[in-house]
Amino acid sequence: MGNPSEISRTPSRRWMLLGLAIFMGYLITVAVIHRDGRQAAAEGETPLLTDFTSLYAASMLVRQQAAVDLYRPREMYQASLLAAQAAYDGKLSEKQARAIGFHPWMYPPTFIPAAIPLAYLPYLFAWLAWLAVTSIPYLLAMRAILKDQSFWLIALAAPPVFYNIMYGQTGFLTAGLIGLGLVWLQPRPVLAGICIGLASVKPHFGLLIPIALICGAHWKAFWTAVMTVIVSAIAAGLLFGADSWFGFIGTLLSNMRGFEQGAYNWSVMPSVLGALHQAGLDLGWAWRGQILAAAVALAAVGWAWWSQPGRTSLPGLDAAILCLATLLAVPMVYLYDLMLLVPAIAWLWVDMRDRGYRKWELLLLTVCSAGLIGLREIGAAGPMVGVALNFALLYLAVSRRVEAKRRVAA
Repeated sequence: MGNPSEISRTPSRRWMLLGLAIFMGYLITVAVIHRDGRQAAAEGETPLLTDFTSLYAASMLVRQQAAVDLYRPREMYQASLLAAQAAYDGKLSEKQARAIGFHPWMYPPTFIPAAIPLAYLPYLFAWLAWLAVTSIPYLLAMRAILKDQSFWLIALAAPPVFYNIMYGQTGFLTAGLIGLGLVWLQPRPVLAGICIGLASVKPHFGLLIPIALICGAHWKAFWTAVMTVIVSAIAAGLLFGADSWFGFIGTLLSNMRGFEQGAYNWSVMPSVLGALHQAGLDLGWAWRGQILAAAVALAAVGWAWWSQPGRTSLPGLDAAILCLATLLAVPMVYLYDLMLLVPAIAWLWVDMRDRGYRKWELLLLTVCSAGLIGLREIGAAGPMVGVALNFALLYLAVSRRVEAKRRVAA
């Protein structure tokens, strides 16, 4: 068994410099990719456009039209064309702008307030502002989990950080709100419930959280989260009209049909569903595998969080199991959604630092963390590798939880 002090003795300055160096490498890589994209567009090729374009399009649309139009494909497509032109200072040809395709607005009306301010900024500044603001809850959560200089390495250098910056997506926000909700669960249950409730802007990532709170008897946080969801839903209805909710609900079925119609990019979808489909299984069998994985994830969360007399209190491991299980239970997971792995990795790291570790455990954690960086480049095998790494991390968390229970029993 490794000595916890072996980790804690690592010079803090080294953590900071290594984390900042890798993070700067991410920023430089993203800048180069976007520069090359602009050069290619100037030469008449297909422009490089990321998921942030649809977020910016939504902001432009709501600034001029009713919010319900976000859920109408024609209106959202026209807004996307305008956003594409804004991204390239109006220099795209009509053919180049139309090459972006159609990206539906899948978020509930409660997410609209977060998007509205973006259209009041130029595209590039809006992209940077979005990443900066949404990184605040993420960095607060990671700092609260790690509490030492390893924060710099894990929070800034984790590979999912690169994906979220590259796509300009919601990974920082989701990981930050869920991370804060779980880290504050015992000391500040009301704040924890508010954070968890606000995370419902991506409702499918809350699939297992209510189960965990109920099994753990965290009733104050549970009911606070429920009330936060209800109040924010009513507020969104008052601000944007009840039609916005009907529009969102009406698009849910069409979004589910997108799996059958090939509307989604499977090569960057490291869910169990995406991995099995990319491996050659037809969609019916892939869905069966996804349901089985969700059942396993549910069992792991229920077992870890179940409250009983004499139970070993290891909230960090329980939170890690919940984050890892969530990504296995959800059918639609993209590379930037793997940001939820980062708090889980941090909780595992802290548990090893505080309670000791075996060499294979530290090796497994290191390999799984570093292995995430290549998922975008390895194409069709990416989802399979991503799911395998997720399962390996869940195995590590569960095995350490089992070991802790055995020690108490002994």
